[in-house]
Amino acid sequence: MKRLVAALLTVGAMAAAPATPALADPVPCDQQCQWQWDQQQQNALPRTDFYDAPDPLRPAPAGTLIRQQDTSEFRVAGAPVTATRILYHSRTSAGKDVAASGVVLVPAGTAPAGGWPVVVDAHGTSGIGVNCAPSLMRDLYHGDQMMQFVERGWAVVAPDYAGLGTTGHDEFLNKTAEANDVINAVRAARRARPGLSGQWVLWGHSQGGGAALGVAERQVDRPEPGYLGAVVTSPAADLRSAVDSVVATPGMGGFVPLIAKGAKVTDPRVDLGRVLSPEALSRLSVTRTGCLGVVMSVYSDLSGTDLVRPNYLSEPHFARYLDKNTTGRRPVGGPVLLLQGDADYAIPRSITDRVAATLCRLGGQVDYRTYPGLGHDTYPGVTGIDDGAMPDILAWTADRFAGKPAADTCS
Repeated sequence: MKRLVAALLTVGAMAAAPATPALADPVPCDQQCQWQWDQQQQNALPRTDFYDAPDPLRPAPAGTLIRQQDTSEFRVAGAPVTATRILYHSRTSAGKDVAASGVVLVPAGTAPAGGWPVVVDAHGTSGIGVNCAPSLMRDLYHGDQMMQFVERGWAVVAPDYAGLGTTGHDEFLNKTAEANDVINAVRAARRARPGLSGQWVLWGHSQGGGAALGVAERQVDRPEPGYLGAVVTSPAADLRSAVDSVVATPGMGGFVPLIAKGAKVTDPRVDLGRVLSPEALSRLSVTRTGCLGVVMSVYSDLSGTDLVRPNYLSEPHFARYLDKNTTGRRPVGGPVLLLQGDADYAIPRSITDRVAATLCRLGGQVDYRTYPGLGHDTYPGVTGIDDGAMPDILAWTADRFAGKPAADTCS
């Protein structure tokens, strides 16, 4: 992940250059973009027919395991990592049966009595192309963070989100679809690895932070057994405010086409021509094969009205998508550890401050902590919230597995 996020603050004009042959269509790809593409290719694992959904996909209960595959292809910090890939039945936001993929990591040795406690990783934005699944990245996208949980004796279940890796299209930032993928991954992982405990803690960053809050909202009405709470870092929760922020922030423009295309997957009525500027539309093909670093580089020179149409939020279907998939406006079940860095340019602290206040006002059990100097992700010169706050994340998670009461800063 740290390889890719250096592109998040790439600022300045992009010189047009001949398109990289491996990209789907000609797009302006400067030296930074080419470097990001090379890094993406070097880290990519071959996509095999393991990821292809059965055709037809015969109906099955959500969380049913379709197939599994043990692999030692992953490498984290130079060391090989053994994992189990899973393909399982999930549901789209409309309730349609869909295949989703992911991985399960377990500690070495025999499972303890009661099984390995489970941390579920709702990952941050990796892209929306089929090849942007973390389970198709040699380093698992942020495997260095995931392995810290494994080293504590906990298993990690890491869904890709349906449409990443698998047949179909990614409903990017759709809280219902992502919550389905997370919960159904837990069910499928227990079928693939019987040594997993029934208890689980959810950890979600950025895009995954919004997904985690979506899961927490669902616990109020449809609680999933064994859920002990969620760690939520720099969440993409208030989507309208988040989009306004990245539109106005130079270097952050690449998030907008990803969000717009995700909205159109859910609602085909979304008119991208009323959301994105003509120049932004002309580069949209990069999202089919370029993952986050490449997309951010290609769009790094576009912001404001160079990126979006004036009054782009007047496109009714796009605006409705953002409102419908905003989290942090409904009560949540279980404790939430909400973490935010002061130096975050992707999700500014002011947005998360409001999310925390609303959750408290709704009666949530929230432990909200802010960190001076921490950014959204780690790149040269900046430490991201997950790396900088990892000791607190590990300690809070250990307390949930130990049955200790969670702190609440709402009072």
